Amino acid sequence: MKKLIWIIVAVVVVGGIIWVSGSKKSAPVSGEPIKIGALLILSGDFAAWGENAKKGIDLALEDFRKDHPENNIQIIYEDTKGDAKLALSGFKKLTEVDHVDAIIGPLFSTEVAALAPIVKDSIPVVTPSYAPLQNRPNPWNPLMVWMDPRIEARHFAQYIFDSGVRHGAIIGTLDTWEKEGYDAFVEEFEKLGGTFTDKEIVQPETSDVKLEITKIVKSKPEAVFVATYYQFVNSLKSLKDLGYPGKLYGAEVDSYLADQTKNLSDGLQFIAPDFYTSDFVTEFNNRFNEKPGIPAGQAYDAANILFSFVTKYKNTTDILQVMSDFKKYNGVSGQIEVTPEQRIVFPTAIFELRNGDIVRLQSI
Repeated sequence: MKKLIWIIVAVVVVGGIIWVSGSKKSAPVSGEPIKIGALLILSGDFAAWGENAKKGIDLALEDFRKDHPENNIQIIYEDTKGDAKLALSGFKKLTEVDHVDAIIGPLFSTEVAALAPIVKDSIPVVTPSYAPLQNRPNPWNPLMVWMDPRIEARHFAQYIFDSGVRHGAIIGTLDTWEKEGYDAFVEEFEKLGGTFTDKEIVQPETSDVKLEITKIVKSKPEAVFVATYYQFVNSLKSLKDLGYPGKLYGAEVDSYLADQTKNLSDGLQFIAPDFYTSDFVTEFNNRFNEKPGIPAGQAYDAANILFSFVTKYKNTTDILQVMSDFKKYNGVSGQIEVTPEQRIVFPTAIFELRNGDIVRLQSI
């Protein structure tokens, strides 16, 4: 609830920050650096997500500098800890003190929803994240580089139903991205003819989901859909403690969650962005001595999209116009497309966890 309250507060106080919207910033004078701010989660419980994004952005900048040595781009990082309040203060610091020309991020949908009313026509923002359309006064700024949760959830509901599951249970959170996916999954699964033995919703930051998982287990579902990143680990621990014997499903599990649930999640299947292009995986592994996890590729693509904008067009007005015309981009995440309804679509696949390893099963 704290995050939802803050979003409301952010909209109320927008008048005190909206000074940015009146400034149509020109491109830097020749020789001056192009400064880009990056609002990322670099500490706290979800720092692994932010560090993956940061590595993707760092790699994108290295590659861009090799191909475009004439452009001097600098990245200024601000740590949001995944908190909408810190994302707002970080935005103010980047724009008012550092005078950045554009911004990458933030990463959580609550953060994006808090910033969207402020940035709508002021400064270009490209984010490897998502916020509902109703929280985005300008549907093109921030520009989203993330799969629409409703489309993804409907695909997954169809896959699970086709796998033979007819009676399931689901747990999710009130985070805006997770709740949209939760609602779409429930709607689609029931439309197909499936039923739910139990449906649970918790706060993203809750520390204990044992009560909710107990209700789920007592309802005796064939399968449980853990429709949450925030509460993925806690949910699987409780399911294990309570001896749940059925099938497990999830959404957008990354290498961090896979490692944290290594002894809890064997056989769990989930939907997520498809594997990145082989060249990107090789380059990322050579640079950081690890495989890229979510959202490294999306952050890499978001950075390159923004680099192309700020180095080609003269001022904010021109960049915002180009963003409104953005329809398709072929990146390391696959072909990113914008639907007529301003929803983002790109390739997804079904994966399975096996002893902490992520194994791709099929595209979807």
